[in-house]
Amino acid sequence: MHRAIAVPLRGGTETPPLAGATYTANVGQQFRVVSPHLDDAALSCSRFAVAHPHARLLTVFAGGPARVDPLPPWDRAARFFRDGDDVTAIRRAEDRAACEILEAIPEHLDFWDGQYRSAAYGYTGPADAALEAAISLRLERLAASDPVDAWLVPLGLGHSDHRLTSDVCLALAQRTDLVTYVYGDLPYCAEREDEVLERLHSLAQRGFALVEKTPTKPEGSSAHKREAVRAHRSQRRSLGRRARRAVRATERRWALSRTST
Repeated sequence: MHRAIAVPLRGGTETPPLAGATYTANVGQQFRVVSPHLDDAALSCSRFAVAHPHARLLTVFAGGPARVDPLPPWDRAARFFRDGDDVTAIRRAEDRAACEILEAIPEHLDFWDGQYRSAAYGYTGPADAALEAAISLRLERLAASDPVDAWLVPLGLGHSDHRLTSDVCLALAQRTDLVTYVYGDLPYCAEREDEVLERLHSLAQRGFALVEKTPTKPEGSSAHKREAVRAHRSQRRSLGRRARRAVRATERRWALSRTST
């Protein structure tokens, strides 16, 4: 069953999705799931990945310093790492373990996680618009060199890296013929309905129409998703109950179309 989402606009009017836009994901299709951080695909798209074997799970911000000293607040709250650890290497290994559970193919780009993009950690890479352009170029080249049937990209909730990843992917969809779907970033999508509606409204203003897809039958299993999330061992304490909320929550997805202008 497909449920059309009418996105509320300011002033009380609505912009409905493009008529006829449908979600056509078939088991035989090959997908690339774009994940901002190394656990986001597991949290948000595990059931989808199980239902579509050999999906590519691409993490954009899978880079960082070889030694993290001192640990930033998020890493320190995990109570898993020590000052000086190669946190990125540890977390990439966790992602590979999660992908094995999901029968997915991990892809890791080397852009630094936002918590490390400062002089304190020796960051000398691009920032702001230059960073967005660099990510866009990498994704566009990847789309050309290793094409898939469709891309599944984040709505862009809860974190600046999520929003940046989403904006880059949506801009790529606007200027290319990539078939693109959008997923709700968990656990944020289950916690912040107002932000979900605001983001959908923003996409409507940018000329996109969205149709939310409700699966006609279960995709994957909670057991697979639970194990994939658990594979990210370093994140268990930081996420706490929010990880369980992500496992239980519906994995929301929207078919993305461009309205005629």
